[in-house]
Amino acid sequence: MAAAANRLAAAGREVWRCPEPGDGLEAGDYLVELTPKLVDALRGAGLAVESWTAAPRSEAFRVKHARIAVLAGKASAYPYYGYYALALTRLGYAFAAVDGTAIAAGALGAENIAVLPGGFSNWGLDAKEESAGADIAFRRFLHQGGAAVASCGGAYYLSRGRPAWLGVADARPVFTQEYLRTGVGVTTCRLAPGPLRLGLPPTLELPYYHGPVYDELGPDCTPLAEFRDLYGHGRLFIDNPLSEARFAKHMQGRIAALRASGPRGEAVLFSPHPEMGDLLRKYMAIESYVPRYLPVRGELVMRETLDSFLPAESRSFLMVLNAIDNLLPRARDGAAQIGASDVPPTTPIELAAAWRRRRASLKPSEGPIGSLERRLVAGFEQRLAPAERRLAELLPRVADAPADGPRIASSFAAIAGHACAAWSDPPERRPAELLLELELALLLIEAWARLAELHVVASRHD
Repeated sequence: MAAAANRLAAAGREVWRCPEPGDGLEAGDYLVELTPKLVDALRGAGLAVESWTAAPRSEAFRVKHARIAVLAGKASAYPYYGYYALALTRLGYAFAAVDGTAIAAGALGAENIAVLPGGFSNWGLDAKEESAGADIAFRRFLHQGGAAVASCGGAYYLSRGRPAWLGVADARPVFTQEYLRTGVGVTTCRLAPGPLRLGLPPTLELPYYHGPVYDELGPDCTPLAEFRDLYGHGRLFIDNPLSEARFAKHMQGRIAALRASGPRGEAVLFSPHPEMGDLLRKYMAIESYVPRYLPVRGELVMRETLDSFLPAESRSFLMVLNAIDNLLPRARDGAAQIGASDVPPTTPIELAAAWRRRRASLKPSEGPIGSLERRLVAGFEQRLAPAERRLAELLPRVADAPADGPRIASSFAAIAGHACAAWSDPPERRPAELLLELELALLLIEAWARLAELHVVASRHD
């Protein structure tokens, strides 16, 4: 629903979202002005559309078109920015992938939201991007009405405490330089009542990788979430599992997300990773939960457990949606898309070919866990061919569609190229890590196909 609503807003339709329940609506529901043809087209795309006959809700807010840039350079190379790419695409947002050099050259001039993923040591954009002027350009973007969403390393960068940080949030993390002193795992966070909680329960499990932990906040900061429990530890990609003792000493009860609104700009900062969602939880479970309970409950129950993770439908994606919706009313308008994008129709096919070469290097574990791993990759292989064909057919259509259709096509071309480059000389991976890489790329192909389909429907029906 969010994906369809955001595509309709991008196409210039009137879209509202309800922040409070009532009159048969839940908090987070959408109200949209639709023609009969568009209703039929949306239903044909598999969406439920219901008539609304009551008076418009007075507290409903207009969904503003988001013009988003995602940091995708040396500081947050693929696959790190790939998690945000998946979350944004599943939520119906088009975006531009930019690096430090592009930011310094003015790439944020037409945008109203900048996303800073995790994945980089938090010593400043120019330092990590090997660019000149990205830090100044990012400050200018915020000063001129842009807003930011940041996770982990990006949240450090928008905090205070180190010389190159921007100080958008008047808050210093408990650890600044020595950020590895926490660890890796899944945490349960308590969400504060308010806009971040639309469509979400009071608590939520979120992957965590050494993100900033805040204690005291300045007057221009509002806490949005706090760390409540350590749900599980992990060692995917970084062998530094978060222990119960370290969590209790340094994190429990402290601030995990905040809203900054002050003289240096508007931003939402996440310490954990809502954009990683079920994907990271699934493969952390393969390395921790599954080995522990496989002897207790058997392979069938473990299969069902893994099948119940739905990375493309991660509930935590709604935190990203809600953050953007909360920032947009005070953010400037983005500029209209200019020009068109010539995307080679072979791009999905090239990514799928690289995927198959990468899959060939998988060496499943011994015993029952290896059986589960082989079952997972067999399922991926069944999904890949129809997904690549569907996207190859849709990309040329969306590239010629009105509004920001060309941006949808060009952003896939960018991330497909980054994924292929990352696999040209890949590191050795444990089975769970490699399976995660393969599923992420597959999910990106599937998500872009759905986004392209919805954009064509929203922009080409009266």
